[in-house]
Amino acid sequence: FFSLSISLRFTSSLLCGLPNLSVARGKMSLPGKGVGVAKTGAICIVAYLVGVALSHYFLPIDFLTSKLHHAKQHNTISHDASIPAAPTPAVVPAATISIPEKRSQHEPSYKSIVNFDTHNDPFHGVDMVVHRNGEPDPCSRQHVEIEETDNAGTALSSTSRALLHAANVLREGKNKPLDMYTKYDLDAALTHALVWGTGEKSLLQGQGYSCAPTWEEEKKHYMDTAPHLKNKRMSSMVKFCDMGFDKTPIQLDHEKLIRVPELLSLPCHFHTREGLRITSLEQLAQLSRDAKVPAGECTEEERNVDGTCGTVENGNDSTGGRKELHLYAVQAGRQFLFAPKYVGEIFELPHVKVPQNLPVWLEVMSLSPRVFDVFNFFDREESAAIVDKALKETSDTHRIKRSSTGAKGYNVNSQRTSENGFDTHGKQAQAVKRRCMNILGFDEYEESLTDGLQVLRYNKTTAYIPHLDWIDDYGKQQEHNFDTKHVGSNRFATILLYMSDLEEGDGGETVFSDGWPPGQAEEDRVHFNDARAALRESGDVENLLKRDSWEESMVARCRSRLAVRPHSSRAVLFYSQNPDGTPDSHSMHGGCPVISGEKWAANLWVWNAPRGGFPGSPKNQEVVNRNKAAGNSPENNLQKKASFTNTKSDEGMKNAKLYFQDTLWGVLGFGDPILNVNTYEGHQWNVKVDEKTVKTFVIDKRPTQPYTI
Repeated sequence: FFSLSISLRFTSSLLCGLPNLSVARGKMSLPGKGVGVAKTGAICIVAYLVGVALSHYFLPIDFLTSKLHHAKQHNTISHDASIPAAPTPAVVPAATISIPEKRSQHEPSYKSIVNFDTHNDPFHGVDMVVHRNGEPDPCSRQHVEIEETDNAGTALSSTSRALLHAANVLREGKNKPLDMYTKYDLDAALTHALVWGTGEKSLLQGQGYSCAPTWEEEKKHYMDTAPHLKNKRMSSMVKFCDMGFDKTPIQLDHEKLIRVPELLSLPCHFHTREGLRITSLEQLAQLSRDAKVPAGECTEEERNVDGTCGTVENGNDSTGGRKELHLYAVQAGRQFLFAPKYVGEIFELPHVKVPQNLPVWLEVMSLSPRVFDVFNFFDREESAAIVDKALKETSDTHRIKRSSTGAKGYNVNSQRTSENGFDTHGKQAQAVKRRCMNILGFDEYEESLTDGLQVLRYNKTTAYIPHLDWIDDYGKQQEHNFDTKHVGSNRFATILLYMSDLEEGDGGETVFSDGWPPGQAEEDRVHFNDARAALRESGDVENLLKRDSWEESMVARCRSRLAVRPHSSRAVLFYSQNPDGTPDSHSMHGGCPVISGEKWAANLWVWNAPRGGFPGSPKNQEVVNRNKAAGNSPENNLQKKASFTNTKSDEGMKNAKLYFQDTLWGVLGFGDPILNVNTYEGHQWNVKVDEKTVKTFVIDKRPTQPYTI
């Protein structure tokens, strides 16, 4: 460049000495002298050669090299090894120069929140490993690179840099403090960090392209035609997190979701392997510290300041180098599923609290269907209380009676001979329902995502044929939209609770007709015809069940397939949906005939989105319009609206509280606002003062019911 400069100066000096230089019509001419383009070009070449020869006498040849090297020391981001760097001149040390980033305004508060210290941050030496929801094997992992330093000379991990950059663009212009971030802010920031990063590089290798959707797109995704992403490289993981308008169920908190900055897509939410939802930067940092100290390596007191065990050298601890933090990415509008890898695998759930503070864990019984034994989920006292309340229930909608089936109304099925009742808001029922939601990865309890606790009684010979808990309405005849492949809601998971002890041979098991007994070798499997022949030869049901009856076939299946034997306080979890919302056809299950004794059980159905009859539940709009035109809206007729008002006319009601049965709903004292509720016929609402029930209201058939105290 300097040689060229000298050449131009030499040429201009020469040409300026010639009078009346003019340039016209693409031809350079010197009037009166006849100097043409060819001669002028020759002069320029000679001048350039003179410049090359003389330039190093005026300026050292390595001047630019030293300037570039000085700039490199302040601004360097290494390229991914898989992306070849552009060739560099021999005189310039091989390096990649990045665009300087301004220091984040959030950095001080970020360091305070994640408990950053002078040695390094909590993410130092820890690589994030991402799994798609329900998958035991990871789809992508974090780049491994040399950690850099901030302006204060303190080590900054690539994770911290990416999260800080996300914070800069997440609330650009709004200046929301990090300590006021909600879980929705974190979802957007973490998704951005993983798939977009600082704009130069994401945290995940290849921007998480290998975390693409596992389902076939039925039509073009709206992100493919987004104007702001035109000609930009977008990770396929973006379309995993945001399934699109026609595949994203609308949850009650949908309006609170914050779109991923720069991409403007819906974010994933993230869970641990054990289902715990990650809701804050502080929690994420603590999980990273915990990843550095696997159970049993050292005690809390023996940890280094950065959370590692042993000595620390070059950012890696002496127990094996870099550690891994596994994150399970769940699509917007979808629910977390456990991701078992093998039968017998254990999932410890220390975040789930139960009576007696016993440890809770899952043990994998089957991979397909996904079935788990749940240990210490509830105790015998709770079991007895639930059965006792069911027996005392008198309302027609909740008392024990012949079990029904189907999505609409009360329909008796000849192949379901059990009896059942519902406990929707009893003290024990509420405790169990909240515990179920906690185990399944929900960080908040939502009543509209649960049915009542269904209490079941199977007397001798009673049973239920194999069926899916997922409700079939393929013809879309109901107002409620049950199509979970798209935006509908349906039963998502079931937790079975056993409340009786039955011995081997007593029957009463829950059988999964597509599963096989745990640990059974393939060559040892007994198929149906052989199992039925063995049953007939044994004579166990000879005088009890008719030959060739569906009950006899059930016993044969129960003795050859995956069957869970009841015992008091045992619990089992299984899923009715796949991670993409499609029904899991392998979750077919049934209740085996009771051969001896009596079986008590209960089950809780958890839905993937608000169920029918609750605000926000998805609708088949065509059916709604048809029913409305006919003057009939069956689902709306089920739900009642009630209001409770304190008129201040009774001094004894000054500190009143409203309870749904035994569950506190709200305060209803003097000066407190009116309490409006959505409820159903037969529901019982109690007003209590000093923990004593002073007034009871039972909901009747009226659509709107005002009550006063």
